[in-house]
Amino acid sequence: MKKFIALALTAALAISMVACGAKNDGGEDNKDEAAYKTGVGAVISVKATDETAEKGSYAQVDTKIVAASFDAEGKVVSATIDVAQNQAQFNAEGKLDGEIDLRTKNEKGDNYGMKAASGIGKEMYEQHQALAEYFVGKTVEEIKAIPTQAKDDNHPAVPADEDLKASVTITIQDYVAAIEKAYKNAVPTSAPVAKTGLGIVVNGTAKDEDGDKGASAKFDTTFMVVALDEKDTVVGAQVDIAEQEVKFDVNGAVEGETALETKNEKGDNYGMKAASGIGKEMYEQHQAFAEWMVGKTVSDISGVKEDDEDLKASITVNMTSYMEAFGKAVKNAK
Repeated sequence: MKKFIALALTAALAISMVACGAKNDGGEDNKDEAAYKTGVGAVISVKATDETAEKGSYAQVDTKIVAASFDAEGKVVSATIDVAQNQAQFNAEGKLDGEIDLRTKNEKGDNYGMKAASGIGKEMYEQHQALAEYFVGKTVEEIKAIPTQAKDDNHPAVPADEDLKASVTITIQDYVAAIEKAYKNAVPTSAPVAKTGLGIVVNGTAKDEDGDKGASAKFDTTFMVVALDEKDTVVGAQVDIAEQEVKFDVNGAVEGETALETKNEKGDNYGMKAASGIGKEMYEQHQAFAEWMVGKTVSDISGVKEDDEDLKASITVNMTSYMEAFGKAVKNAK
């Protein structure tokens, strides 16, 4: 059985349960000062097709992610949009046909290929940036009210707003749903936010058909949001993972369905608690990691050892993808 195993960086962190108000002149907590919140949200879709006489089976997983920080009025002060779109094509013998590209759409940059097809000469990362900037200063309800129109079956919600459609031609309904999730997931930061960054790391595995087992493709998308103050100290964070697997039978037909929830969204149903050794579910370990980060500088976190006692007491999962996602989130912060 031939295996394809690839690692790439995707990230996404967003959980900080610590909220400390700045001190006023009297030395008391000024609760109105710590008014910022930071969150991340993802919308997952899966497309899988059976093997046909012309083509082998095919799997595609799209994880659309929005990371954002919000002020006391719920208005977006910073946002980042990206998509992890991963595909696995199998031939008629159930063998992986070609390699899997694990870069996000933003990471593909000018090589993604949207510019010529967009009608406005804008690449995908440029449209993501324009949409994120358009979100700034608006509440989630105002974002949900952005007028859209259907272009075709594949583009049911293209911007109709004159200002926005000059820079965005992609359908936006999933991005709107993702920022709504980000706001719902958002937690108070420990101080005002200067920069917000999103990091995404994708791990991909494709298995060929082997005997009585059909082919399969699995993608783990780790994503993290990090909020930083002016001194590059983490004031808020969240992390989550979208884990999707598409399976085919020996005839190349799609077998079963894949869940469209992230690990945090699965909550106590994910099944980590009993196996963790510390009685902690996956979302609880993600939360503990995010809380551990708050108050530490970027260099403090980047230099942490695997045997750190504080982390070992609350986190038993492998930290590699999380740390890679953290590095990307810091690099992307703005």
